[in-house]
Amino acid sequence: MEYTFTKQVRDNASLRQSFMDLAAQTFGLSFENWYQAGCWSDSYLPYSFVCQGRIVANASVSLMDFSWRGKQRLYIQIGTVMTDPAFRGHGLSRRLLENILEDWKDQCSAVYLFANNTVLDFYPRFGFVPQREYEYSLPLSPVPGDFHPLSVDQEMDLQILRRCYQKSNPYSAFTMEENLGLLMFYCMDFTKHMVSYSPSLDLICIGEQEGDTFYCYELLGSPRRPLAETLRLAAPAQARRAVLGFTPREAAGGSFSPVSQEDLTLFFLKGSENLFAGEKLIFPALSHA
Repeated sequence: MEYTFTKQVRDNASLRQSFMDLAAQTFGLSFENWYQAGCWSDSYLPYSFVCQGRIVANASVSLMDFSWRGKQRLYIQIGTVMTDPAFRGHGLSRRLLENILEDWKDQCSAVYLFANNTVLDFYPRFGFVPQREYEYSLPLSPVPGDFHPLSVDQEMDLQILRRCYQKSNPYSAFTMEENLGLLMFYCMDFTKHMVSYSPSLDLICIGEQEGDTFYCYELLGSPRRPLAETLRLAAPAQARRAVLGFTPREAAGGSFSPVSQEDLTLFFLKGSENLFAGEKLIFPALSHA
C-alpha cells in the first residue's frame, strides 16, 4: 500500500475535510467552525499520511509561545495523533513522530505532549519521559460581583475577549502567549458557556462549577484585585473551593497537589528544557492542543 506524506492540509479542501473526518471519528472533535472563523493559523501544523486521496494517519505540531519569569520560550506540543483503524499496525505514527522530531527538536526550547493511558509505552521509544504536573487549590467564600456571561458569537463580546487576551493572565506564572487561535478553539466549543466578564475588573474568567468546586481555567485582563478576592467575585455562590487551571504567581492561601494521571500523562522529550522538573507547575488548561 502506498502512502504520501504531506504537511499541506489546511489549504487543501479535500485533505482538510478528510483530516476533520478522521478527527471526528477518533476524538469526536470538530474543526470546521474553528477553520471557518479563520482561527486555524500557521501555529497548528498537521503532519499526515495520505492513502487513496484521504488522510489515514496524523500527528500535529502546535507552536506554543510561553512566558516564564519574564523570558519567552518556544515550545512544540505534539497532539491530534490518530490513525484510521483500517491502517493501524503499519508504523505510520512512528514515522510521523520521527519526521516531527527531525524538523523541530533543535528549533525550540522543548517538545512535549499529553498521552492517554493506552499509549504510555509508545512515546518513551522516541526519548519522551513522563513528568508530573501540580495544580493549585484554595478554599472559597464567594461574594456577589458583576461577572456576567459573554458570547463569542456576538462581535462586541468577542472584541472584549480579544482585548483581554492581549493582556494575558496577570495571575499566572507560566502563561501561553500570542495564541488566540487555540483559545478560540476552546471558546467556540468546549468552554463556550463558561466565559464571563467583569466590567469593574475588566477581567475575563473562564471556569465552571462541579459540585462545590469552581474550576477556574483562565483569567484574562487587568489585575485590579488580589487573586483570592478575584476568585471570590467570579465563583458561583455555592462554590467552596477553587482549583486553578494555571500556576499562580503568588500563594493565595491554598496549596499544590499532584495532578491525577488517570486520564492523561505529560511527557517531555529528553534533552529538551523541562521547567517542571524543579517547579510545581501546570500547563495552562486551555493550552492543551
